[in-house]
Amino acid sequence: MAYDTIISDWNGTIIKNRDEKPILETIAIDLFKASIPFHLVRAARLLNVKAELESLYWQGRQDTEFDFIEEMFKIYNRGVINGLPISFIHRSVDRYAARRETQQKIDRRILRPIRFCHQRGKTTGILSSGYGYGIDRILTVAGFRRYFDFREANAFKHKGGRAIEFLLNIYKNKPQLLLRALRRRNLDEKKTVYIGDSEDDEGCFEIARYPIVAFFATEELKERCASRYKAFIPRDEKDLANYLRKI
Repeated sequence: MAYDTIISDWNGTIIKNRDEKPILETIAIDLFKASIPFHLVRAARLLNVKAELESLYWQGRQDTEFDFIEEMFKIYNRGVINGLPISFIHRSVDRYAARRETQQKIDRRILRPIRFCHQRGKTTGILSSGYGYGIDRILTVAGFRRYFDFREANAFKHKGGRAIEFLLNIYKNKPQLLLRALRRRNLDEKKTVYIGDSEDDEGCFEIARYPIVAFFATEELKERCASRYKAFIPRDEKDLANYLRKI
């Protein structure tokens, strides 16, 4: 094998969810349930958040220049997250990770070949704009967390055990962070496989010697990345596993 490292995106690559909206919704719903009937003011605030988000979803569909992700987190940070105990967030995410429907969204066609490579001594990691604790919990329930040597993702800023906001430190800057992650671990991009699914991963495809477009990616992106970056487009799990054995 000509590579030493496999780094994968998370949202849209290992899990079908394109963003962290399902986790945020779970936290908000759990908080709403905990607010009835004794915290009616908080419950009313959460209903206002729901209305804001519905308006946001409509606006995002109409405006191609609109940054839905940033605006979504602003609403959740202001109306749900700020002041919430981190322990409450973790319990909510733990329940979400263990749900059958969450586990069914994981793409084991990606995870099993990564596990095979890790067991044969390759360094494996995740670079994601998603929620790090959520990634860890979902993979732990699925039995795959131990097959990743590192995970770099976003987290909640907190103080005194309470959340302040969800920080988007990894967002639209993945190429720079990929290089930083490789340098910090003395890894070589010329011996690196990178697996991703979206436009945000294209800069990483340009850096890594062996770019791979994930199964959940659109056909348009697959065609563009195959042409522009010579990315490998696996047909199925067997095709991906064979490619990783041969390069």
